[in-house]
Amino acid sequence: MSETGDANRSLLFYTLAATLPILVISATLLFMSPGSQTLVAISILGFITGIVAFGSLMYETALDVGGYSKSVLPVWSVFYLIIYLISAFTFLFFGMHVGSPGRFFGGFQGEPKSAFIDALYLSLAGYVGIVPDSSITLKTQGSRFLTVGQGVVSMLLNLVIITKFVSSS
Repeated sequence: MSETGDANRSLLFYTLAATLPILVISATLLFMSPGSQTLVAISILGFITGIVAFGSLMYETALDVGGYSKSVLPVWSVFYLIIYLISAFTFLFFGMHVGSPGRFFGGFQGEPKSAFIDALYLSLAGYVGIVPDSSITLKTQGSRFLTVGQGVVSMLLNLVIITKFVSSS
């Protein structure tokens, strides 16, 4: 890496962290009929992967925005942050539902494939900051605060994205 940084550095880790959890859960749901414990384990791993990758890239983005020349990232790398946030909360909501169906969320479908789509919908609604369809209900205070927490992190992420775009040259 040169003294001024390298904007063309490899982002393979971030690409794999964004795609592998989705590919694993998709393959599992489409080609297997796993039990709920297997789906919960995959959900936990997907959530942890999303959070670790989000934190790592957020740290590097903060260094880049702060002007550290060795942490230069391409402008489009902030889209990975959006993917990580949506993916992590999707896995969290899906794992909570599969682990204890009907306890945290109402309106999720019973079949795991459909329930994953419902979790994705809830996560997308939380990221955008809209109220989900009235058929999906949040049954506990914990599930309500998780969606609020996702909204707060989304606001922080949007500030970072705006700052990254403004500071890019």
